Amino acid sequence: MTKKRVIVVATLILCLISSKVLAAPKTTRIYGDDRYETAAKVCNTGWKGKSNYAVVVSGENFPDAVSAAPLAKKYNAPILLTNKNVLNMYTSVELKRLGVKNVFLVGQKGVISQNVEDGLKAMGIKTTRIGGKDRYETSLEVAKKLGKPKQIAIVNGSYFEDAVSMAPIAAIKGMPILMVGKDSVDSKVMSYINSNKKAEQIYVIGGEDIISRKVFNSIPNAKRVGKGDKYQRNIDIINYFRNEMNMDNLFLASGRSYADALAGSTLAALDNGFILLGDSPLPSSTTKFLSTEVVNNLTILGGPSIIGYDLESAAKYLPKEVSYVSDVYDNIYQNDDYTPPKSLIARASDGSKVEVDVNWNLKKVNTSKPGLFTFYGDVEGYYRRVALNLVVNPIPIKIPDVYKTSYSRYDFVLPEKVLATLSDGTSTELPVVWDYGTQQKNSPGLYVFNGTVDRYNKKVKLTLQITDTGGGYPSNIFDDTTMEIVQGEPYKLPKTVLDKVTNKNMPVTWNTRSIDTSKTGIVRLEGTVKDSPYKAYMTLIVLPKIKDIPEIRVRKVQGEYYYLPNQILATTSDDRNIWVDVTWDNPFIDMGTPQTYYIKGRVKHYDKPVLLVLEVVSN
Repeated sequence: MTKKRVIVVATLILCLISSKVLAAPKTTRIYGDDRYETAAKVCNTGWKGKSNYAVVVSGENFPDAVSAAPLAKKYNAPILLTNKNVLNMYTSVELKRLGVKNVFLVGQKGVISQNVEDGLKAMGIKTTRIGGKDRYETSLEVAKKLGKPKQIAIVNGSYFEDAVSMAPIAAIKGMPILMVGKDSVDSKVMSYINSNKKAEQIYVIGGEDIISRKVFNSIPNAKRVGKGDKYQRNIDIINYFRNEMNMDNLFLASGRSYADALAGSTLAALDNGFILLGDSPLPSSTTKFLSTEVVNNLTILGGPSIIGYDLESAAKYLPKEVSYVSDVYDNIYQNDDYTPPKSLIARASDGSKVEVDVNWNLKKVNTSKPGLFTFYGDVEGYYRRVALNLVVNPIPIKIPDVYKTSYSRYDFVLPEKVLATLSDGTSTELPVVWDYGTQQKNSPGLYVFNGTVDRYNKKVKLTLQITDTGGGYPSNIFDDTTMEIVQGEPYKLPKTVLDKVTNKNMPVTWNTRSIDTSKTGIVRLEGTVKDSPYKAYMTLIVLPKIKDIPEIRVRKVQGEYYYLPNQILATTSDDRNIWVDVTWDNPFIDMGTPQTYYIKGRVKHYDKPVLLVLEVVSN
């Protein structure tokens, strides 16, 4: 009895999840230095004796190649690859070993050159070239070689994945694989389809994003199979035809390249098996499928550059269940679109990483308000709910005009940041990009600059006054300072300002009539300096009072990296959530020892300590 064979890209092996108790599978490897030698060794595995026929396709591009599997099966022939301009040496060796007398070349001379055909003829091999002006006509010409079909497969000619997924099925059922465009069908291909409209079934592979409703409706007796991405479509194909094939013979190949999957499809057809596509990390749809299948023998297709030996050894320790899924932390800005992740990377019970689907308890996220929002999701087979912590950052809603004075435009440097009021009521400095305009003029007068701040829907205006004060004295001879105070709390304004000309501190009296510390925001103060004709200026920022900072709880697995947050969420006196800087008393944590840590932190303008409870659990 022929042993069961499973062809696999070994990078997938680490990611298999199974609820069943599985014995360590027996693993073997088929590979060469490149795709040509790999195809030759697949041929050597499946065709030990002689073969009168072989199918030779391009190893450089997929369009003409991927419809060849049903033709190869009809003549019990392997599929071998060649370079465009010269017959590949590995293919030549196999043709001689098999004693091949007839070769089907799939593709016109622009795909496989006359030089390759001449080389085959020089070996005493009869050649039959099958090809059209493009991939669509080539698939049609291959179909004509199969005779009157009972069933037909229709795939999008821009992708190889659906064709190789259908390849062993189509080969066993004598079903041609025809290529169409997403929104159109070649006229000759459509004529062939209409001439076979009485076929038992015509399968259209993929959803409307792959083959449109317009094309689907033009095909008689059509049935869609497969939807979603290429991996989900591959699984849907397997599940649809599973009762007609042998599920014990599963052939896994990379979803990133057609060559290994196509060569493997002929081997799969010998045992009525399927091609399963995968990648690393393993897609969640493939993971779900493998969790229900028992794999006894793994034949790894590919060399060390594709399949590491460490991954090969890991095949003996397939994961059994999900042991840990980290909570999700995402940052966006107010009014941004946001879609929760459909899948997460989890840790399996053997320590490997796997991709798992997650179902969140929401359909749409409202990002119209800033703040911290927490949602919860469920992962099948996982003991607790997963949290999605979404921070919606505030955006600037008000940036006051900026007024500056200078005695020289040449010496004035435009500020890199401007003070802004954010949508959560807080204030901060934000980077600004200025439109320079008439910057080189230096005569007395007013100069206006417009600036752009990210996510602010207006232009920022800066008015610069160049003053000829005589004697070279600038009009803004005093330091323009900024001071922060807390809403409703007492404060003291500075009693002196620095004279930048004499470098002396001068007494100042501030005009405080515009100050209302019961409201947050930005206040511009003007001061009178003793014995000076010039005014002093200061910007007063009224910060919201912090009312509460809740206890923070974090759960991490022993050995994982964890960095204490630099900012935490606080509730203000007006019930808004804002992010504040925090300094921790003990920022260094031993993550190698399972225990619970109680870490205290300090926040400016908050008179209570902040508490973070970190639970380190064993893995």
